[in-house]
Amino acid sequence: MQLASKLVQSDFVRFCVVGSSGFSINFVILTVLYKGVNFPIFMAQLIACEVSLFTNFLLHHHWTYKHKHISKNIKSLLWQFHASSWVAIIGISAMVSFCVKVLEFNYIVALAVSSIIALGWNFYWSKYVIWRHQHE
Repeated sequence: MQLASKLVQSDFVRFCVVGSSGFSINFVILTVLYKGVNFPIFMAQLIACEVSLFTNFLLHHHWTYKHKHISKNIKSLLWQFHASSWVAIIGISAMVSFCVKVLEFNYIVALAVSSIIALGWNFYWSKYVIWRHQHE
């Protein structure tokens, strides 16, 4: 029981839980846009990423990093999170598009692979730059 409690308090575990919810949101929107509406895969993924990015921001701010003492206001945090995440969003969208069009991966597999690759970048920026603990 103590191990489970410690894991839930871990920033990385919380980050992954939020990321999983963001992945689910991304998947649903990508499926609707790509398979349902026939958007090009790159555009569908960009839109899906943008929506899941905003939900991830809200969950990180109110749960993952709630315990951090930060002096930045929410607008600054949102801007920094968005700016740092766009590198990953462009990269993920390009990887998904490449994997689907060139490597002929299923779009779900392409999304999973690219999301796992972007995990390290996103965690580093969110924990050590955006919601960096500030000593009082």
